[in-house]
Amino acid sequence: MRIYLLDDPSTPAAFARFAVVGTWTGGHICNCCGESTARLVEPIEIEWDDGTDHIGDFSWGGYQCVVQERVRDFLRSHGFEVGFGDVRVVRPTERAKRPRVPFPYHGPQLSWIVPAVKLFVDEQRSGIRVLSDCEVCGERRYSFKREGLVLGSAAWRGEKIFTVAQFSRSGALFITEDALQTLTKGGFSNLSPRLAGHIDG
Repeated sequence: MRIYLLDDPSTPAAFARFAVVGTWTGGHICNCCGESTARLVEPIEIEWDDGTDHIGDFSWGGYQCVVQERVRDFLRSHGFEVGFGDVRVVRPTERAKRPRVPFPYHGPQLSWIVPAVKLFVDEQRSGIRVLSDCEVCGERRYSFKREGLVLGSAAWRGEKIFTVAQFSRSGALFITEDALQTLTKGGFSNLSPRLAGHIDG
């Protein structure tokens, strides 16, 4: 079965994007590897980028994703394995040169998608490599790939949506082909699934 990465359509000015500005758990910068041990937690704080004031059903800040109520309700009713975190829109730090979602924010209610399942891909067959493996803080960083991933059948138990454990800090969401067909029926805006690999068997 094929797996897909849920991604931003990358069409400038079509729908608003955001920057993630918080909230993180307490952590520190490792003196050995330079990586932060902090983790993103709710409420996720976002700042809308300029470019447009149109908000899609899906909104993106890198691979972090917030959705409108109808997406949240659809995912819940169809058994997708995700949780939903609170979203807090903060005041922009810079003056907009182009249209932007107004602040204070009075737009549609938004929820942050928090994947509930982490699955390990086969590192050798997927062609990902360890970039660093710190003995001090325990942080292991991998090269990120958007295609050519192989998920062993023994590692998959029928989950519809998941994050790849080796990439979990990115927030990137992966979905099976069958689940994508279900999601497509919702007709949601600002979503561009990208073929990412397959599940053995």
